[in-house]
Amino acid sequence: MMKYNALLLIPLLFLTACGGDEPTTYQVPKQSAPKAPAQTMGSVADNEAIQAAHAAQNAKAPAGAGFTSKLPKGWTEVSSSSAMRKVSYSIESTSIDFYLISLTMGDVPSNVNRWRGQVGLPPVSSEAIAQDLVTFEVGGHAVNYIELYNEEGGKGIIAAIIDLAPQYWYFTAKGSVDELKAHAADIRAFLESIQFEGHNH
Repeated sequence: MMKYNALLLIPLLFLTACGGDEPTTYQVPKQSAPKAPAQTMGSVADNEAIQAAHAAQNAKAPAGAGFTSKLPKGWTEVSSSSAMRKVSYSIESTSIDFYLISLTMGDVPSNVNRWRGQVGLPPVSSEAIAQDLVTFEVGGHAVNYIELYNEEGGKGIIAAIIDLAPQYWYFTAKGSVDELKAHAADIRAFLESIQFEGHNH
């Protein structure tokens, strides 16, 4: 029995002689992910395409407004200050208040004289108003367009009445004479670009 136990001790002595070092852990440096190629500036054509895409996004009006249009550069839709307004726009770097309301009356002379009074101009006859009106069509509908400027008072109004009988749409831009004159072409172009939903002939 003693001999048998001695034989069992030999492997134990051998293991002790080899040492009881703990396993060594090696840290392998993490390889960094390959860098994405640096983005380069697009070509002039690419930049123009992006600008065109942004412009296309502007060729619309808010849902429920009943029309689409091309917004001139620097124009944005803003929250309307009145429940009567279907839509309002801000024209960059100006104090022009431009908005749309819809009414069931379309009397041009009385509305023009009302606008004249708002900018400090006296009322005039229907014949005089007719001489200042510009008429054109949008989507097959008649538009009465007028620019009213009180040079002495410095205030003006650009307005358009669009016949969508039994409703009439009133686009009205109010502001200083200088700002309105500077943006009159854009306002006219905006009006001429309108496409009515369910009204075009």
